Parts: sequence; structure tokens; C-alpha cells
Amino acid sequence: MAAPPTVSATDLASQIEAGSLRAPGEFDFTILIALFGCLALAFLYLLSRRMQDVSHVLRMYVVTIIVVGALMVVSSTYATNQIAPIVGLFGTIAGYVLGRSDSPPRRRDKQDPGAEDGEGPGDGPR
Repeated sequence: MAAPPTVSATDLASQIEAGSLRAPGEFDFTILIALFGCLALAFLYLLSRRMQDVSHVLRMYVVTIIVVGALMVVSSTYATNQIAPIVGLFGTIAGYVLGRSDSPPRRRDKQDPGAEDGEGPGDGPR
């Protein structure tokens, strides 16, 4: 097996400045994902113009932005140790937004009128 060709330092420096050390099509793929994200956000805008519930609209936008952002980070071909914290942060934000509830906390139903005094059904006089 033949050894790979050697590259001089000046040739390597010119390649780095020109950005030719990236995979072919990587930048095009990232731009394609960004255009898809803009198209998805425009579609969501058209759908959400008539919606009155702001929390659902916010959730739709945040999830779309997180998915497109994660795809853009992954498509930029960073190393795994650089991608993992970013995707974890996106997951944390998505979990917070989707898990947050806008409804008031439920009150306990009083099944036994004497239960609030610490008296249950079996705690009567002996």
C-alpha cells in the first residue's frame, strides 16, 4: 500500500483559508436544513395566526426551532464530544417547554368531611 502524498505547510495553509478541509456538500446540507427550518416556521406562522392559546403556539415554535437547531449542529460535523452537550441542552429546553403546564394545580377532593381534622373513617370514638 502506498503512503499518502505529503502536503507542504504553505499548501495546507492555503487549503485551510479556502475552507477546503470540510466534507464536500457539508455547507450545502446545512443551508438546506436552514431553509427547511425557515419554511417550517413560515408554515407554523400561517397555521397559528388564528390560534388563541399562546402556550400551544409557543410550544410548536420552540419544538420546531430545537429540531432544526439540532439538525444544523449535527450537520456541521463537529466531533461527538462537542455535539453531545448541545443536543442535551436542546433536549432539556424541549422537556421544560413541553412538560410545563399552564393549568392551575388540582385541589384534593374531600371524600370524607372529617378528614381535614385528621379523622378518617376509622378514627372515630372507641
